[in-house]
This record gives sequence, structure tokens and C-alpha cells, in this order.
Amino acid sequence: MNAEVIAITGCYCLRKRRFFNTMKRKSQKKEELKKLKEKFPSSKITVFTTFSRVGEKGLSVAQMSELKKTLRTIDAEFFVTKKTLMDLALKELKSGADVYGMDGSVGLVLGTGDVYAISKKLYEFAKKNKALQFFGAILENNFMGKDGFLEMAKMPSRETLLARLFGMMKYPISGLAIVLSEVAKKKEATT
Repeated sequence: MNAEVIAITGCYCLRKRRFFNTMKRKSQKKEELKKLKEKFPSSKITVFTTFSRVGEKGLSVAQMSELKKTLRTIDAEFFVTKKTLMDLALKELKSGADVYGMDGSVGLVLGTGDVYAISKKLYEFAKKNKALQFFGAILENNFMGKDGFLEMAKMPSRETLLARLFGMMKYPISGLAIVLSEVAKKKEATT
């Protein structure tokens, strides 16, 4: 069988000498488009990633499974489909995301949970697995580039920010209390 024909129409298994068609049928593509159109509006954050680029080693099956498992725990899912289907679904959102400008295989992380927790988990996973890279994200129907997404992902957690805020609010009050107690001690010492 001609190698070009195999690349275009499917996959040939050498061990069993069988041909498997890996191309999606039109009905499957319509179903995926329908799923995307349903999920995009309900998603609080949509992150565009690449998990495989030409000439580079991509994520392994085990790494992809680990990513999907991690995302499920924080109300998010990893979705892989064709760029054409993504573009068709994104046109209705008018977010400004250009999937054709993204190199390699594009994966979507659709999250309905806490957007900061999702971005942090993705960033932590990407630090361990260099094949996962980011193109940007759609947050509140606006596209932010890679730098904006990474800035959000590197932010401290909500609990840390609240602890810092309470610490900053507590400092002037505790300082005032110390000054007042010193003034009271000096008054007692003079009387």
C-alpha cells in the first residue's frame, strides 16, 4: 500500500497487516461541533494548549491521562478536535481567538470551576511536562494571550492573597495597640 495513501486515509498496522480508518466521518464531526457549541458558552475559562508539535516529542498517553484526571478534579476537561471545528464554534463567541495561528496539535481545556485553580493546575503540570505549552485563554469572552494567561496562572492562591490582605489590615491596628500600651506604661510609671 502506498505510504501517501495511508497518511491521508488512515493507519496501517504492520503486526496484524490490517488497515484502520482513523479519519472521522461527517456525522462524528457534526457531533463534535455540537458538543463544542454547547460547552464554550458554559465554560468560565477556555485554555488553548499544544501537546505535540512537529519535530518535538509530545505528551505520552500516560501524561495525557494524568492531565485529564487532574482536570476532572477541578471541574475542567481536556478536549482535542480539529482546528476547523474549533474555529466554527468560536465564531459564535466572537472572542478574537485565532486557532489557525497556533502551531501544532491544539487542545482545549474547558473549565467550569474556579478559573484560577484551573490555570494554576495547568501551569504546574506544564512545568513538569515541557511538551504542554500555552497559546492563551478565553476568559469572560475575551481572548488573552500566552503572557496574560501565564501571569494569571502564576498568581498566588486566593487563600494566600486573603491572608496577605488580613495581615496588612492587622498591622496598623497591632502597631497602634503597641503604641497605646507603651503610652499607658509611661503614664503609670510617672504617677
